[in-house]
Amino acid sequence: MNIERQFTVTGMMCAGCVATVEGALRKASGVQEVSVNLMEGRTLVTYDDQVTSPEELQRIVRSIGYDMLIEAEASKREAIREEGESRALKALRRRLIVTVLLAIIAMVVGMYGGHWGISSAWVLRINAVIATVILLWSAGDYHLRAWKQLRHASFTMDTLISMSTLTAYLFSLVRYLALGEVESGDLFGNSYFDVVGMIVSFVLLGRYIEERAKQRTNTALRQLMALAPDSAMVEREGVWLELPLSELVVGDRIRLRHGDSVPVDGKLEEEGSFDESSITGEPLPRTKVAGEEVYSGSISVGKATTFIATKVGEETLLSRVVEAVRHAQATKAPIQRIADKVAGYFVPTILFLALVTLLAWGLGGGETPWLHGIYFAISVLVIACPCALGLATPTAITVAMGKASSLGLLVKDATALEQLGKVTDVVYDKTGTLTKGTPTIVAAQWLAKTPENEALLVRAEQMSSHPLGAAIIAAYSAMGSDATPESLTEVPGNGLFFSHNGENYRIGSRAFVWSDSPMDSVDIEALERDYPFATMVYYATDDQLLAVLVIEDEIREEVPEAMAQLATRHGVTVHLLSGDQAGRVEAFAKIAGIEKAKGELSPLDKKSYIEQLQSEGKVVAMVGDGINDSPALATADLSIAIASGSDIATEVAQLTVVSGSPFALEQAIALSKRSSRIIHQNFFWAFFYNMLAVPIAAGLFYPALFVSPMIAAAAMAFSSVTVVLNSLRLRR
Repeated sequence: MNIERQFTVTGMMCAGCVATVEGALRKASGVQEVSVNLMEGRTLVTYDDQVTSPEELQRIVRSIGYDMLIEAEASKREAIREEGESRALKALRRRLIVTVLLAIIAMVVGMYGGHWGISSAWVLRINAVIATVILLWSAGDYHLRAWKQLRHASFTMDTLISMSTLTAYLFSLVRYLALGEVESGDLFGNSYFDVVGMIVSFVLLGRYIEERAKQRTNTALRQLMALAPDSAMVEREGVWLELPLSELVVGDRIRLRHGDSVPVDGKLEEEGSFDESSITGEPLPRTKVAGEEVYSGSISVGKATTFIATKVGEETLLSRVVEAVRHAQATKAPIQRIADKVAGYFVPTILFLALVTLLAWGLGGGETPWLHGIYFAISVLVIACPCALGLATPTAITVAMGKASSLGLLVKDATALEQLGKVTDVVYDKTGTLTKGTPTIVAAQWLAKTPENEALLVRAEQMSSHPLGAAIIAAYSAMGSDATPESLTEVPGNGLFFSHNGENYRIGSRAFVWSDSPMDSVDIEALERDYPFATMVYYATDDQLLAVLVIEDEIREEVPEAMAQLATRHGVTVHLLSGDQAGRVEAFAKIAGIEKAKGELSPLDKKSYIEQLQSEGKVVAMVGDGINDSPALATADLSIAIASGSDIATEVAQLTVVSGSPFALEQAIALSKRSSRIIHQNFFWAFFYNMLAVPIAAGLFYPALFVSPMIAAAAMAFSSVTVVLNSLRLRR
């Protein structure tokens, strides 16, 4: 059976590393798809668990010089990764300090050794010893990975670093062993032993700065993970105990004090106030009454209160948000896939150019031609930077996903984030998306109000996913009768059909419930006139109208401004589609500031409407919150769900608005466009840098303009750090 599972690969540095890991995994038997994120090493693998296993995938990754964490629990895997990264960063810092000190000693001895009475032969020997230590200890990991990758015909940044340092070292060693000493006096007559130290120093410095900067790109996710407390006060057998979160179970009674983080999802036993800004992006605290839901990650800012746990562990909202962000960060935008293909040819191209540089200078004649060739070839190997190319997209995506989560937006994958900025038309469903999402019955005309009819109505709605059902459940009680609907069927966009004691019942729109009767017993026109924005819900048997319920959900006050922002800031055309009566939909649209509106549409009609827009070349986003919106959500170029809606809508959607704010879509589009600009800036810099740097390093403009291997190493480090720092601007 094919399954998708997330792992974590450690030790990657550049786009070449990503291409190597993906290539090795794709060659494995049973693997269908692989996506590797350079930033955090998050790796999505779709594979047949009957053919291969996580242990086999881990073995493959280790064979090419990296490691893979295969723990099933994301939290455990992340903890291991962070612990490993912390150790690796400390080791990198120690290696950097020692290498820099050794390189400085080598440089100082080379420059002033003669003044201190040290012979040139001993200066050379000292530099040779220092270079050997740096080559084997400081750069040992690069050589080892490069060798493992070479066995698999793969080339990465490790290859360039290994070849440049080995070339400089071996060339100097051979010259020393052959001549006994090395001439000095000009740039190309010196030994390159000191070059080894400076190259590795700058590489390690760049790597250290880059890793520190990369840690900042995922601050939002770490902040989300930190919202969950380590323990909670739980009542067990009448005694309050402080227990770790892993021991909490559904049904536990939990106490919250002022300032406590809510540990799990639950229902309040008494009133409380909560700051949900970290989850929903809403800045103001919310006061909730007994029976309302509270979510893990929110902060109690009112009086002490208690609640009953309803979801624990990975089922909590916070856990699902964190996992959604992790999954999104592991995916790739289409532009990144292009970059990965380019990266696969990048290092071989640089190796070829270095060889051409060597031969062109060596065979070109002039004074010390081969010395010039070696010098410039090393510079070419060092200055080329696939790191910048590889970091261009994932750094921006990682920061953007974190920023989105802080705004109360969950983006399913990087493709959706990229697509958001291309949206030309937005289609809204009315109920629960532009309204407050708390529908209430404002009027009702019963023609046959009996305990049995009331009980059947309530119990039928309890089985329904339609958002208006909550209003009916809240208004009526089923306690007067034990009557229960039989063979209940939900017809999306129309209503409910069920039977009881051999009689058929319908709940829903007029056309669905009572299409053959003028309903003379109810003044429908008067109800529509008195409640122009309300929805009429009809309840009837095959031969009798039982009730007409008038349900109203108030428009959000901020909707007109939000719709105006979509149009003015992004040039988006907004559409309103609803199954409600056409006149009411048009009136609602006028107040909401929506340009185009259509009512009396079935779910398939909404789907067809979107298909028509797409046929005109429009990029369509659909915003919905119910089961009846699923066909339209699936058809749209981008599907957006309100978190309060049904699970089906949320599963279909590529973007989930946790906060429910009407401004969320405008914020998401703005974030997408900013991310796209940053990514294109990063790519421009990565390509511009290499196009400019490689010819200079090759000595094309010598002697007017050239770079030494040491300067080349500094430029390479600067290039990748620049990309990361540019992506961090998305945090603002």
